[in-house]
Amino acid sequence: MSSEPNLTHRITKAMPKKELENHIANFLISQNMCVLATCSGDLPRATPIEYHSKGLTLYFIAEPGQKMKNIEANPRVSVGVFAPYTGWLSAKGIQITGEAKLIARKNKREFEKGLSVYNWQRTAAELGIKELPDTVRLLRVETKKAELVDLSLNEKGYAARQILNL
Repeated sequence: MSSEPNLTHRITKAMPKKELENHIANFLISQNMCVLATCSGDLPRATPIEYHSKGLTLYFIAEPGQKMKNIEANPRVSVGVFAPYTGWLSAKGIQITGEAKLIARKNKREFEKGLSVYNWQRTAAELGIKELPDTVRLLRVETKKAELVDLSLNEKGYAARQILNL
């Protein structure tokens, strides 16, 4: 196929679910910054934050603050992840609708797994600290719906916009 997108011919073919899940998981692992959107009442908050992923599950380390208060009041979140834009075919981004869960330290196995996925040891080394401060929380976001835009999918014969419901 041509490297130039054809804006007059709209491809509508859906990617098979398993292939789409793998494509999204690979995209998520290739990035590590997102915007985490939370809401309490009628007041939304969008927070740029580092994440790490395993499959379609995202892990965050967060200080207490408004986003944590929002999640405690309403665990439903939206996460926006995008790649740097350098031209039409580089346009790639995803909007995830999911549910956030605070992983308690007393749930040692799950907590250690989340820290491992987050690669906490690397972060601790960068910050010059040995352990996670007591005030810092570990969050997990389970994807319920992923809306992907990836213009390069047209080259594979798939629609640039794909939706995955889980």
